[in-house]
Amino acid sequence: MSDRPDIHEKVLNASSTSELMEIYDKWALVYEEDVAETWGYHGPSVTVGTLIEFVDPESSAVLDAGCGTGLVGVLLQQAGFKQIDGIDYSEGMLEQARLKGAYQALEKMDMNQALTIASDRYDAVTCVGTFTGSHVRPQALKELVRITKPGGVLSCTVRSDYWHEANFSQVVSDMEAGGELKVERIEEHPYIISDESTCRLLLLRAC
Repeated sequence: MSDRPDIHEKVLNASSTSELMEIYDKWALVYEEDVAETWGYHGPSVTVGTLIEFVDPESSAVLDAGCGTGLVGVLLQQAGFKQIDGIDYSEGMLEQARLKGAYQALEKMDMNQALTIASDRYDAVTCVGTFTGSHVRPQALKELVRITKPGGVLSCTVRSDYWHEANFSQVVSDMEAGGELKVERIEEHPYIISDESTCRLLLLRAC
């Protein structure tokens, strides 16, 4: 780990959204050094790599939900996406994302609340690293599906321990049974190499 060995535990165990955002705002400047270079964070590359199997980058408008410092946005841009928006609840993270130059629009939003985005807005949505302990509740998936065009796709990671403790699979199953989405793929992948964690990668199609 880095010289900030306890930051990950603080993030996973934050007791409130305000506490979590305070951690992220302070962490923003060195976040990428920690998660990408030191910890071995595979979520962004796995998510974008899966997404481009299902959508045409050049013609698809995509939302990077929980965009953080813009790691996913840069990969989306490199994959050929030209219409990329992002949302996050940490202003410190959004400041770093703006520096990437990958996004057409960046807005501060709480994903545990109703999103101020029109229904059927995006061809694709990515959500990487937000469905994890103390972060975004599984029910936020409903809002991400709502803003995705029918037939559009969502490529999301869910940390495996959170997948189980939050009964995330039941939320997905209920939404599929209710005709809100279709499950195209659920796979287990390495998530953070340094702590040997894994994630579920979800590829979902909005109905």
